[in-house]
Amino acid sequence: MANRVLISVDCVCDLPRKMWEDLELSVMYFYVKTEEGRFQDIIEVNAENMVEYLAQGKKAHSSSASMEEYRGYFEKIRRNHDGPIIHICIARYLSESFEAASKAAGYLENVYVVDSAQLSGGMSLLVLTAAEMAKAGADYELILKEVEMLREKVCTSFVVDSTAHLYINGQISKRIATLCETFSLHPILQVRDSRMGASGICIGNQKRYAKTYIKRMLKNPETIDTNVAFLVSVGCSYEYVNFLKEEVQKIIKFKKIIINTASATITCNCGPGTFGILFARK
Repeated sequence: MANRVLISVDCVCDLPRKMWEDLELSVMYFYVKTEEGRFQDIIEVNAENMVEYLAQGKKAHSSSASMEEYRGYFEKIRRNHDGPIIHICIARYLSESFEAASKAAGYLENVYVVDSAQLSGGMSLLVLTAAEMAKAGADYELILKEVEMLREKVCTSFVVDSTAHLYINGQISKRIATLCETFSLHPILQVRDSRMGASGICIGNQKRYAKTYIKRMLKNPETIDTNVAFLVSVGCSYEYVNFLKEEVQKIIKFKKIIINTASATITCNCGPGTFGILFARK
């Protein structure tokens, strides 16, 4: 199947590494810049490293690879693959990834760049569908059409434990950060139209606001596709993640819940304690 479609994705999809291998995906790195230097996410730094680093009160920022790097990445794939390449990017307004990858694709034939309009596990829902269709022998046009339809149904959101890192990275003002910390307010960040914005506030301690967030996100369960959901977290304990999974299952019995830690890229922006339940509607 030399002409089979190859699916490629930005590393911020937060898909477990074993699944990358099983689905035969190609994965493009992002960068995390710290006070010590710039490192390639998934290659030179991971979420665990980043949580430890942030715990020291240090700053970190993320960025996508350049157009030249995307071009080199696509050319490397092309040396071993003659068929179509579909690359699924993080939401276009959250990073320069889509613009850089699109420009790079212009130098090659049969490379198609898709704005996922999502991030993290929301991207992975698209990737799973695309990869399964590719393995089944679907042509690139059919895969692109299915991905574009599915992305409108995906719900991507996170609830933030502390606003400190949002403030450090310039995403909210000091006044808002102080207000949230003082009154135990935890913003819900949701991706809509390829942009990230606050969609609500949860109040209270960790378990209390977690329950509120899960109930709010999973309202109208009859409209939710129960085949698969992603539970992605940053620096959360095994026990807490199990608690979150149990709370999700009290509302919806998903056939499969894929649990993973967020990439270093997402970790440095949201900070420890952040988690999200990501799924698609029917």
